[in-house]
Amino acid sequence: MSPLPSNGPRPSELERNRILNDIIENIEDRFARNYSEVDYGTLKKEVLIPVIENDFNPEIQLRGFLRAFRNTLGFKNSFKNIRDPTLKKQITAFIEGKSSDDAVCNHEFEVSGHPDRVKFHFSVLSVLRNLFVCALQLKEAIKDIFPRKHRYVQDLPGFWEDQKQTKAMKVVVTDVEFENWGQTVKNTPRCTFVPTTVYGVQQIVRYAKQRDLRVRCGGYRHSWSNIFSQDNEIFISLLDLHQATTIPDIISVLPGQFNPYNGNQLRTIELKEQKNKSKRLCRVGVSVTNEDFRRWAIANDAWSLPVDVILVEVTIGGVNGPICHGAGYAHKTVSDYVRRVEYVDCNGDFRTVDDQVDIKASAGAFGLLGVVTHITFELDAMTYAVMKPVKVDIGLAIPPINKDDIPIALQSDWFHSNDASKKLADAKIEFDNRAANHYYSEWFWFTYQRKAWVNTWNTTSDATGVEEYPDEAQTFLQWIQGWLGGVITTVPLFNALPGYWQAQLLATNGMAALPPTNGEDSTPTIITALPNALHFRRGIQNMRVRDTEFQIPIPPRKDDPTKPDFSVVQQAWWDVIKLVYQQAESKDDPSSPMRLTLELRIMGGSDVIMAPQRGNRLGTASIEVLTIPDAVADDDWMDFIQKVTDIWMSYGDDLNVRPHWAKEWDGLQLKGQDARKYLKNVAYLSQIDEFRTALQRIGRPHGWGLDELRSRFSNELWDEIVFD
Repeated sequence: MSPLPSNGPRPSELERNRILNDIIENIEDRFARNYSEVDYGTLKKEVLIPVIENDFNPEIQLRGFLRAFRNTLGFKNSFKNIRDPTLKKQITAFIEGKSSDDAVCNHEFEVSGHPDRVKFHFSVLSVLRNLFVCALQLKEAIKDIFPRKHRYVQDLPGFWEDQKQTKAMKVVVTDVEFENWGQTVKNTPRCTFVPTTVYGVQQIVRYAKQRDLRVRCGGYRHSWSNIFSQDNEIFISLLDLHQATTIPDIISVLPGQFNPYNGNQLRTIELKEQKNKSKRLCRVGVSVTNEDFRRWAIANDAWSLPVDVILVEVTIGGVNGPICHGAGYAHKTVSDYVRRVEYVDCNGDFRTVDDQVDIKASAGAFGLLGVVTHITFELDAMTYAVMKPVKVDIGLAIPPINKDDIPIALQSDWFHSNDASKKLADAKIEFDNRAANHYYSEWFWFTYQRKAWVNTWNTTSDATGVEEYPDEAQTFLQWIQGWLGGVITTVPLFNALPGYWQAQLLATNGMAALPPTNGEDSTPTIITALPNALHFRRGIQNMRVRDTEFQIPIPPRKDDPTKPDFSVVQQAWWDVIKLVYQQAESKDDPSSPMRLTLELRIMGGSDVIMAPQRGNRLGTASIEVLTIPDAVADDDWMDFIQKVTDIWMSYGDDLNVRPHWAKEWDGLQLKGQDARKYLKNVAYLSQIDEFRTALQRIGRPHGWGLDELRSRFSNELWDEIVFD
C-alpha cells in the first residue's frame, strides 16, 4: 500500500492501515534529524507493523511504545515523578522484557516456607511501601504550609481541625496559580485549605463570612468549565495537594484495601440502615475517591452503587456535584441515588437535608448550598457484570440511518455486498437491543479506525466464575497505557507530527489495552463484580484531554410513543464522523481536531432539578468528543466543537439538548446565543426558578437565603446563571 501524498491526505485515504503505512514510510526521514531521541526502528517494528499485520499483542505494543520513547525528556521527567520505587522497578522490568504478570510480582522478596509467612511478608511490604509513599507526599506538602513571608498570613488566625485544638489544619498561602486538570481554568486563590474534619470546614466558612470571602471546593479538578474558585477567594481542596496535582497518579496500582479508619472524617464509608434485601443506605465522605469506594465495595462483596463514571481518580464529591454522570437506559444519574446531604452552610453551621422534595435540589447543587461533607447514597445489593466487549465494524456498531453516510475510508467489504441492506437492518436491531435492554451501554470510536469498541453488558446475581477484572497485571497494563498517552503527548516529536498521525498513534495505543486483546475478532466473556465493570479502565488521570459532551433527549417513536426512537442517537454519532472527514476535505482546515475518541453512553432521565437529563422520559444519549491539548494549540479544537455543538443543537426545538455541566461549553454559542444566556433563559428557564425556590425553602428555617448563598459559595459563572 502506497504512503499518503506529501501535500496532505485525501479523506478516502484516512483509515488505519493507510495512515500507519504513511508513518512507517516517512517518520524517520522527516523527523529523525531534529528528534533523534526517539527509537524509530522500535516504534515501527514493535508497534506499528504488527497492527497492520493484525498481530495484536497489547504487551508487545505497549512495551514497544515505552522503548521507543524512553530516551525522550518527557518520558524521563514523568518517570521521575513516579513516587513509588516498586512501580518504577515494575515499569523497568516490563520494558526489559518481563511479562506484565512477572513485572508486577515483587521478585526482590522471595519468601519460602509456610504460605502464611508469605502472606505476612507481603502485607508488611505493602504497609512499608505505603508509608514510604506517604512520607514522600508529606515532604512535598510541608513545602507549602504557612510561608510566613506571604502578605495574607498575618491576616490568618490559627486553624484547627478539632475543638480541643490538638490537630492543626493544613493551610496553603501562596501566589501559585490554581489550574484544573484539563488546563482550561486558572486563578490565584487568596488561600487554599485542606481540611479533614467537619469542624475544620466550619472554621473555614466562618472565617470566610467574617471577611466576606467566597468558598469553592475541588478534588482532582476534573471539570473543564469554570466552576471553581476565583482570584483572591478561598479554595478548599478535598485531597492533599500532591495527590490532586501530580501526574502520574498511582492510586490504582498501589496494593491494599481501603481503610475506613484513616483519621480523615471526609474520607469515610459507613453502611447505614437497610431498606430491604436489595437496597441499603451508605454514608460516604466527599473526599473518598472512586478507587477507595471500588476497593471497599469489592472487599465487602455485598453492596454497590448501581452506576458510576469509569474514572477511579476522582472524588465522590466530584462525581456527584455536576449531576450528569451515569450509564444504562434503566438508570438515572449518580445524583438520583442520593438520599441525604450533609453540609456546612453559609453561617458555618452543620446541616442535613433528607427531605424527599428538597433532596432534588441539594443532591446536585454545584456547591451553592454550602460545603458538602458527606453524601448518603442508596446502594444496590452486589451483582456481577457479564461483560462481552467486542471490536465491531464501525458501520455495524451503531449503523447509520443512510448507508452512504459511511465515509469511503471506513467502508469495509460488506458495504458493497449484496446483503449490505440486511446487515444494516440486523445491526440496527442489535444496536436498539443493546441501547434499550442492557444494564450498561457504551460505544467508543477512535478517530480514523474502521472498528468501534462496544462495551455493553448485563448483570447476574450468580457469582459463579467471577474474576477480578482487570486483575493486577491487566491494571498495570492499563495504567501503563494511560501514563504512556500522557508521556507521548508531551514529547516535542509527537507535537510536531501531523494531526492525523497523532490520532492514529493514540488509537493504536488506546485500542491495544481494550479487550478483546487476544485478537480483534475474539469474543471473550468476563464475569466480574459490578464496581470492577463500572471502572473497567484504570490510570485515565495520567493523560490530560479536552472534552465536550452533550445530553440529547431520546424522542418517542412515531409508531409507538411509549418507546424510544434511537435514530437520533445514530444521527448524532454519524454526524460527528462525517464532520471529521469533512474537516479533512477543507483546504482551509485540513487538520484533525478530534484526535482521540467519539464516545456514547445511553442512560435514563433524572429527577434532580438542575440535571440536563431532567425531563427526558424516554432516556438520554450522552455523547462526547475528546482530543489532546496539541489540537487546541493548533487552533483546531474550538472551531470543531462549535461545529459539533451546532449539529447536535439542530435536532429540533422539541429536544432540549444541553451540555454536560462539567465539560467544555462555556464560551460556545448555543442556537446563536451565548451559552450562559441560552442555558439561563431557554434550556433551564423553569428549572432555575425551581432550584432557587428550593434553596430558599431549605435556608428559611436557618435564617439565610439566596443573597447569603451568593455571597459565600458562588462564583462568576453561577452568579450569571443562577443568581442574577
